[in-house]
Amino acid sequence: MKLKLTLILLFCVTISFAQKDVIDAANKLIELKKYESAYKLLDSADPNNEKPEIAIAKTRLLVNYYVTTEMHQIFALKDLNPGEELAAVRDSEGNFSSYKFSPNTVLPDLIEKYPDNYELQKELGNFYHEIHLKYDNNWLVADSVLVDKFKSYYLSAYEKGVFDYWSAYGIGYACLINLDYEASIPFFKKSVELNNKDPYSNYNLAYAYLYTDQTEKGIESAKKALDLYDDSEYKTNAARMIAVMYLELEDTVNAVEYYQRADAIEPNNYSTVKALLELEMALNMEAYKERTRQFFLLAPEAPTVYQDLMRFYWTVNKPDELIQFLSAQTGNYSADYTVSGNLKFYTALVQHDKKDFKNAKLNFRLAKEAYEKVLPSDHQVFKVIESYNNKLANYGS
Repeated sequence: MKLKLTLILLFCVTISFAQKDVIDAANKLIELKKYESAYKLLDSADPNNEKPEIAIAKTRLLVNYYVTTEMHQIFALKDLNPGEELAAVRDSEGNFSSYKFSPNTVLPDLIEKYPDNYELQKELGNFYHEIHLKYDNNWLVADSVLVDKFKSYYLSAYEKGVFDYWSAYGIGYACLINLDYEASIPFFKKSVELNNKDPYSNYNLAYAYLYTDQTEKGIESAKKALDLYDDSEYKTNAARMIAVMYLELEDTVNAVEYYQRADAIEPNNYSTVKALLELEMALNMEAYKERTRQFFLLAPEAPTVYQDLMRFYWTVNKPDELIQFLSAQTGNYSADYTVSGNLKFYTALVQHDKKDFKNAKLNFRLAKEAYEKVLPSDHQVFKVIESYNNKLANYGS
């Protein structure tokens, strides 16, 4: 009996070493960008997907190094030539070999056979997390289901001590999506602990702190994210979040500073300039006058620009100043009937609200004449103008 047990153990160890050798060989091929060869090697060692370690290796290879994919169920692979980059051929047309492999089928089958292998569960969490990020609610199941799945598998592995910074982040991220901000915090903190150079964990930790009234901690984490991000859009979002949190603390000096930093990182971002203008006006800073011009020039054809300007200027009780500003722009847009119509229309709205009915009636007429040159006759704005004109019928032109 002892001899038989020894032989069984020796057999298992031999299989384990054999799998490790195959995976090591495949990894060397991956380093050389021989992705198809690496997959063929793994598949020849486990064609029926019965070995957990090789199934995990296959999943990682396919998800990370495919050329094209059909819903992450069929993957095209290629051995790249020297100097060739995967990004240059990904999603391009070509004669590539394709391989059918469904991680969402293979990994659950193996989990059922090996329920104590939590690396399998973490890998399945990685797969569903990737699907959620890539397919934007256009995969085989609803996005809410994907979020529940990757959270569940990640959490199952996490509770057994099998996790890394990305899976810890994934749990926190799933909690955040479900608006469970408090629950997300320990997982983001663990993710940061494991990889303090990851900006996403720091940013989302800041977000969770913001919504749990831990503003000072949030500022600290958001500043780390701001320093770590390379992408200008993400850096801008981080700077704006810091500004918002300083406003929560009623620290308007730092709030203005970080909105200005956001504008410097990504100039003329609508959300940034809008927030900065509103704040500068509330503080009666001289800069708001030039900021008004910057904001207007972002999209003078867009009604929302005028609606926001009206709200800001009425809030600080400066409607006459807004009328002056809008009137000063008309000469620049005499041939642009959409913008000239907007200038007259929103001037008329401000004048109407000021009870300057005579001038309001005049500018509604001028707006209508401009809009008629560019808008269809059934456009909603003509109905609005008609409604105001009916109210103003008793006032002179």
